[in-house]
Amino acid sequence: MAIRVSIIDDHPLATTGIANMLKEFKDIEITKIYHTASALLEHIPANLPEVLLMDIMLKEYSGKDLAPQLKKEYPDLKIIALTSLDAPASVSGMMRRGCSGYLLKDTDQYTLHNAILAVHNGEEFIEPSLKETMVQNLFNFSKNTSNDRSIPEITMREKEIIQLIADELTTQEIADKLFISFRTVENHRYSLMQKLVVKNTAGLIKVAIQLGLIK
Repeated sequence: MAIRVSIIDDHPLATTGIANMLKEFKDIEITKIYHTASALLEHIPANLPEVLLMDIMLKEYSGKDLAPQLKKEYPDLKIIALTSLDAPASVSGMMRRGCSGYLLKDTDQYTLHNAILAVHNGEEFIEPSLKETMVQNLFNFSKNTSNDRSIPEITMREKEIIQLIADELTTQEIADKLFISFRTVENHRYSLMQKLVVKNTAGLIKVAIQLGLIK
């Protein structure tokens, strides 16, 4: 039986191109195409696919918000993020939000097909070139760490704050969630940046991912 696949992207040319790429595969059935998140949320209960190919840069609703909402309501739904963003932090962020796969929009039809098969079988699938970059970055970081300095000790509170920063909470939102002051959060952030030898939040998240501090 063919795998039921739906597509959401606010660019009609993109959805048409993806659908055409999958036409030759008899084990794939395109059941529905959406161009807005509101249309998807309205109609998906009656047209629930097994795999959803989702643009993460939708105009009205960010994929980072849409993915966890869909996974909460439809736990068995497999989501593959489609994007032009090739940053490892973006990959990690979407996988943490419930996606089973992450593909670049210039991927070829066979990689797309393999990704659908993999996530349908309960596996994770990351664009091969991106996965290779992430592994190489981790290898380089580990090599530099072992040669130049030891991994610093991170407290449980600092781990909590790193995770909340990665979840894109503001300093005030973190303070409210943890029942601590705004200044305390900022002090923890500064301490983390010093320990991990980074200059900004982007660097902090990147190193935290490489060290496995972010789930």
